[in-house]
Amino acid sequence: MVRRLYRSLLRAGLAAVLLAGAVGAVRADDRTFIRDERPVVLVLDASGSMATPLGRESRLDAARRVVLDTLTLFSAKRPAGLVAYGHRRKDDCTDIETLRKIAPVDVPAIRKSLSALRPTGMTPLSAALRHAAGLLSADGGVVMLVSDGLENCREDPCAVVDALKRANAKVVFHVVGFGMADGEMKRLACIADKGGGRAIETRDATRLEQALKTLVETPPPSQPPPVAPAPPAQTVEKPVVPPPPTPKPVTLRAMVGGTSVPGPVLFSVATASGATVYEGKGTEVTPDLVPGVYKARVTIANARTESDVTVAGTADERHDIALAAGLASLAVIAAQGLDLKDTDLKGDPIWTLAPKDGQAPAELDPVLAPAAMLAPGRYDVAVSLGGFTARTEIAVAAGKSVRATLDLDLGKVTLEAAVAGADRSLDSGAGLSWSLDSAKAGQPPLRAEAIARPTFLVAAGSYKAHLVIAGATLTQDAVVQSGKTMIVRLELPSAELVLTGALGPEAPPFTDWRDATWTVRPVKLIGDVNAGPALENKAEASPALVVTPGEWEVTLVSGGASTTRRLTVAPGAKAAERIDLAAGRLSVSAAPAADAPPPLNVVISFFPGTPEGAFAGKPIVEAGTRRDFAAILPAGRYRIAAADETGRAGTAVVELKPGESATQEIALK
Repeated sequence: MVRRLYRSLLRAGLAAVLLAGAVGAVRADDRTFIRDERPVVLVLDASGSMATPLGRESRLDAARRVVLDTLTLFSAKRPAGLVAYGHRRKDDCTDIETLRKIAPVDVPAIRKSLSALRPTGMTPLSAALRHAAGLLSADGGVVMLVSDGLENCREDPCAVVDALKRANAKVVFHVVGFGMADGEMKRLACIADKGGGRAIETRDATRLEQALKTLVETPPPSQPPPVAPAPPAQTVEKPVVPPPPTPKPVTLRAMVGGTSVPGPVLFSVATASGATVYEGKGTEVTPDLVPGVYKARVTIANARTESDVTVAGTADERHDIALAAGLASLAVIAAQGLDLKDTDLKGDPIWTLAPKDGQAPAELDPVLAPAAMLAPGRYDVAVSLGGFTARTEIAVAAGKSVRATLDLDLGKVTLEAAVAGADRSLDSGAGLSWSLDSAKAGQPPLRAEAIARPTFLVAAGSYKAHLVIAGATLTQDAVVQSGKTMIVRLELPSAELVLTGALGPEAPPFTDWRDATWTVRPVKLIGDVNAGPALENKAEASPALVVTPGEWEVTLVSGGASTTRRLTVAPGAKAAERIDLAAGRLSVSAAPAADAPPPLNVVISFFPGTPEGAFAGKPIVEAGTRRDFAAILPAGRYRIAAADETGRAGTAVVELKPGESATQEIALK
């Protein structure tokens, strides 16, 4: 008897410590019925620091999960709202959003709101607390802040809470510090001191869950019961009615395969008449129950078990409830040998479970490695990430664990181009247009512009790489292996270029090497390849060249006429280019009268016309000859002067047309 009394006193003392002490003393799996019906607004920190890793998830991932679990504990009568800050914009102290207005808890809607949060910006604690308090009515309620850092928006949250509390004494402010640096929690505790609430510091997800459970289950300040009037004096003796049985703590534990479940489940306890007397969440719970027969229900995901429990009212009473479920642990990888962090995949994975044996539907968290207790049976599992999808089938057995890794089967392919015969690939992407086509129908091509060596992340398989450059399209087969980075080189073949020259569009091409002198210089070759002139002042009627693809400058000089053109030569092209000079050939014959002695030397000069109608003072061409001379000149008007060694001379004016071959006789007098 003394031992029982000692145990009762010890349990009562421990309960007092749980309600008043640090969260480290609260058991995460010891759930009690929530009696507080005041509206609550939960304020969640989604600032940039919440991206900090916490085991296999981030702080924000852990907070999302724990907040959602906590809200499932609320009774249908207790309304709740949800506010987040720092999740949309950087360096913006006004980034505060009401995710859910105060209303009965809607778990699917809250899950959707929480999944959209991305740790991004600042920590405007003061403004967020002011915003949350504004959602409550004059009847007050509870504001519960979860933050991993201090105010960085130049306000004093403690002063703000003090002012809010003076404005409405019925509002209570709790604060949970989650993963804060040493000593920082002391600077947040004043929020609870000023707000009439509690301050709890936590380091991991388990203690965060314990803290939130402690706060949501903290009852409101009790009111003294009304004093009943003294009963009138009774003169008739009444039979003594025995007092009702006293509720005693009973531990209910969920078991899978003979061991405790690895994560929290939902407990519900109802009387034989169907009245629910307890709801809680954990691996085990300890409701206060009077002796009798109860229907205990354990639920997690799509697995549910009901069991009859007979409560005897003994000390340290425990009942194990076997849950027909198995633990499915899943993971997604880019490929064997290729880590997801080495890819540019964006967003959260989307998991789908399709029961194949009549099980109820179930959902998986949008994380890289979800774990869930599921009803036994087969499931088709699929995960989508960054536009890629992997699938597998799992078989869940009661009391067993099953693991599956879904492989997106990805690889990388790097495309590069090189001039034929060159050791190095092009290091400039100017003028390069790439595409990568899958052999599978219906998949759009991947593209890259003006990049020397683009790299594509694709599913393993066969592809065709295309390069459009200088008007030519080159194609190369590419086979991408899972987890590998393949390099596919497209070789740029040299081009053949045949040049011909002519006086004009209607004139025949030159056939005499003395009529044409060529210079062919590079301007900008593909990939900025360096090359010297292909020809330099080469006298040749019709040269044939092999050149590097790109832009070339071609100059043709013939007599006193010249012209320059720029040509773009595509890889592998066999091009023939004709260069027209817009010139004419003028043949001059200078001689004295038939009875005069012939000249020994005649100097013939060609003076081009000027825009004003006169002629230039210097000849464009001047040559000595015995009698005849032919010159190629730009089309136009000329004065021709001839003089011999005896002083005999003569002149003529000629209009030379493009492509024309003209003859002019000059009499020397």
